[in-house]
Amino acid sequence: MYNLLNKFLISKNFDRLPKFVARKLFKIFKIFFVETDLKSLPDNNHPTHININQISILKNKNDQFYRPFSTCFYLLELLALYGSIKKEIKILDFGANNIDNYIYLNRYLKNCKYYYHDLPSYNEIVDDVVKKNQLKGIQVIKELSKLDEEFDFVFFGSSIHYVKNYKEIIKKISKIQSKYLIFSHTPFYKSDKNDRDIVMKQVNIHPIINYAYLIEYDNFIKFMNDSNYELISQNKNNLIKNLNFKNFKDFSFLNFLDLFFKKKDLK
Repeated sequence: MYNLLNKFLISKNFDRLPKFVARKLFKIFKIFFVETDLKSLPDNNHPTHININQISILKNKNDQFYRPFSTCFYLLELLALYGSIKKEIKILDFGANNIDNYIYLNRYLKNCKYYYHDLPSYNEIVDDVVKKNQLKGIQVIKELSKLDEEFDFVFFGSSIHYVKNYKEIIKKISKIQSKYLIFSHTPFYKSDKNDRDIVMKQVNIHPIINYAYLIEYDNFIKFMNDSNYELISQNKNNLIKNLNFKNFKDFSFLNFLDLFFKKKDLK
């Protein structure tokens, strides 16, 4: 059954379905991703959709809204603990999307300096909001190649698997001596038959069709070690409820993980 379902999900016929029909299929099978034959992500892969009216986010005072780190619920506590022994915390939020992360951190951590980075069009929107509202403690990073600051934390909140050249991004960040790297809600796998990243089509209904890497775990850990980072914590992330990978076969391990790395020579 799943072989036939996979063939349908990666076909153009699925993309042409009315949204209500596609949603019904999604509710029945609870499948978010399907394996493709692509070797790398498409150039125009845009998995998130920014709220252009960032002012409404600034004005929202709902406490539920102000807990945006849904992909890494313990991040505030981690930063608060680190901040208790440091005068200033510098965090780069890669793939930040909206500014709710900044608002939340700024509300609870007064010694936190927040750096925002996302797609070029998002960077321009947020930079405009920051300047017009004279927001403090936030800086928009438009070009990673020009970074020369050392960060305490770099947070990849469910983002790195949507980036075509994610290893190049990590290399750039490792060169500026960032202390800790956090990859939250990121899909990893192991298999005896494959050791490369797999491109998946994301079929839970969005306005556009997205693709993501299913990252080969052992190769990623080796890459991070070669980049001078060691794994110090690993947890399963069950943000997406009822998620199943029954349509994937020949995998000894497949799940969303939170991985926490530390620079090797950090004291």
